[in-house]
Amino acid sequence: MLRSFRSTWGWLAVAILVIANVPLMLCMPLPADAALYDLQAKTALTGGILYRDIVEPNLPGIVWCHMAIRSAFGWSEAALKWVDLVVVAGIVSLLLRLIGRTSPGQSVLAAFAFVAVGFYCSTPEWVHCQRDIWLMLPALGAFSIRVRRLTRPGGPASQGFLSSLIEGALWACAFWIKPYVAVPAAAAVAASLLGRRSLHEMVLDISGVLAGGAIIGAAGSTWMIATGVWPHFLEQMLEWNPVYFANGRARWTLTQYLSLSRDLAPWCLVHLATLPVAMWVIGRAVLAMRSPRDAASADCVSTLLAALYLGWMIQAHFLQHPFHYCHTPTVILAAALLAACWPREWPRRRVANFAFAGSLAFALVMAPAFDPQRLAWWPDCITRGAQPDVKCALHHRNLPNWVELQPVIDFLRNQNLQDGELTAYNVFLVHLYPEVGVRPSTRYVFLDVLLQVFHAHEEQIHEALATSRQRFVVCSLLENGMSAEAIAAEGTGLHSSLPAAFPKEHAAEFPYCLPLVFRSGQYVVYRADRPMGALNTTARPLAVK
Repeated sequence: MLRSFRSTWGWLAVAILVIANVPLMLCMPLPADAALYDLQAKTALTGGILYRDIVEPNLPGIVWCHMAIRSAFGWSEAALKWVDLVVVAGIVSLLLRLIGRTSPGQSVLAAFAFVAVGFYCSTPEWVHCQRDIWLMLPALGAFSIRVRRLTRPGGPASQGFLSSLIEGALWACAFWIKPYVAVPAAAAVAASLLGRRSLHEMVLDISGVLAGGAIIGAAGSTWMIATGVWPHFLEQMLEWNPVYFANGRARWTLTQYLSLSRDLAPWCLVHLATLPVAMWVIGRAVLAMRSPRDAASADCVSTLLAALYLGWMIQAHFLQHPFHYCHTPTVILAAALLAACWPREWPRRRVANFAFAGSLAFALVMAPAFDPQRLAWWPDCITRGAQPDVKCALHHRNLPNWVELQPVIDFLRNQNLQDGELTAYNVFLVHLYPEVGVRPSTRYVFLDVLLQVFHAHEEQIHEALATSRQRFVVCSLLENGMSAEAIAAEGTGLHSSLPAAFPKEHAAEFPYCLPLVFRSGQYVVYRADRPMGALNTTARPLAVK
């Protein structure tokens, strides 16, 4: 009776958390990456060619997802956000089924769901609609098939091969979105082969996975060849990306890592408990040298889940760029592993229960999902939707500032712009293209970041800019290095000139040397009234305090 009472209150808390936060999630701004993938999807759907028309260092899987979503549900922001929430719901559901195989009880399942939902609803907007969380759904689908096959032995060999084939196809779908998923996939497969005695069974398993992956890989490659993408894809991967990845490795600093931990706190602290548990579970399986199939169902789930978690941690921390969204799946998997091991692996369960209660209380105080000031915007989200002031109230970082950006959007909409006549200088201004309804002036959709990460191709970028048909260039003084205090010193709102603190030594650089025609706070609109070839387009950050 007491356990039933606890689980009822637990699931009620999950329901309240969802009701309180879903409207807020739908009104948060889209990240710049999602706007960029939308731009590529529209390019491909309207006769353009990926990689040729827009520079993109990643595999095309996420663009295919956007093409499918936009073809089915339209181009509204809400449609993409709903898909993101459905993906997260699918991830939590799959993990609940996996954890349920360990028989932890409804109260533990409800606690995991509460932590997973509370964590995702507390993440910054640049974590949402990202590749790492979306690829987690097919990856967990593949992982669940493997767990099911190992915990329910028997059946004809052809059935086992078909199961492996489907698993491999799902891993490959995740790989097309982001290839780093190969590391946790390999870890899960390797853990499932521990102590396996039948060589025939092992060959059948691996060959099915590889065959399924090959089918999806061939299908994607065929699409790129048929649509003319293939040569541009190869050029991007072979000529441009080495510089991109070298730049990413250079960004791995202690300061950057501490920034990630701060923005994902307190949830990321779950790794302090999960890492030793995961290593203990894997070590126990290795010492026993028995197949998860030969072990109890609960041990199989915990062993494979520990391997998946450790593999994901390795690729997120040591292979990827240091971005917040890369670490989102690891927190969810960490919570899942703790829940799966909770009934059996904790020698002092009472101490663990107190630790969990204390950690949850800490999260309730710190996490945005439970912030009363943030939740106070719930009525506005229901009645007004994603208006600029609502977005600014809910976002975690003031980029872009939608209240200041909206007048720029309105100004540009009145200029009768055509495709190729707008240049967004900064990465967070990529939102301007869909808002104004035009394609960018060059294949380099934002100049500041691309000039940094592809510095070896700086001349190509300058040449494309010089020969473009751009009429207007928009830049953010804040993104370019000016402080918010220096920008707002003369007050907020519309202005006809740069802030008084603007450093004069930058006046001859692009785009500041062009005629200023409109300014709203940090955002400045310039008219491109002369050829770019003679201009200094190597604008440096504005080091203004």
